[in-house]
Amino acid sequence: MRKAISKKLRFEVFKRDGFVCAYCGATPPTVVLQVDHIHPVAEGGTNSIDNLITSCQPCNIGKGANVLTNIPTSLREKASFIAEQEAQIKGYYEIMQEQENRLDDEMWLIADIIESGSPERGMDRGWLSSIKKFLKSLGFFEVKDAAELARAKFRYGGKKTFLYFCGICHNRMRGE
Repeated sequence: MRKAISKKLRFEVFKRDGFVCAYCGATPPTVVLQVDHIHPVAEGGTNSIDNLITSCQPCNIGKGANVLTNIPTSLREKASFIAEQEAQIKGYYEIMQEQENRLDDEMWLIADIIESGSPERGMDRGWLSSIKKFLKSLGFFEVKDAAELARAKFRYGGKKTFLYFCGICHNRMRGE
């Protein structure tokens, strides 16, 4: 006689499998999840958590009482795969943060050329945003050269220096 799977055990299986169908990867709310027996009850399978897997209703109905010849990835392999993904994401975020920090440092170096003392006193956010955009597009040395040219033309810095700097950078971005 078939023994019902308790709600607690059903939830533990869903939780262990990340609320994802092991066969097709579907997730709620687009599907209703069910607990499937890897080794069917009709073939002697039990309600042991090791014999249970999360399945969406269409996959579970499609499988029926058939024995799986291709068992989904083991939980240990899934955990290892997820851990690897997380490590890669963490590494990616660290690299992106390092790039952001480098761009901020370069931005303030350029700002200081355009307007001496701006790293200490601050600078208009729009100006800083433009400098950062130019750095991403042209690179540090091109932007530094543009800032030095602008500062040489307008020795006292300020808005005219910044606008001239922007013109140089825009022309370089267009390849002029």
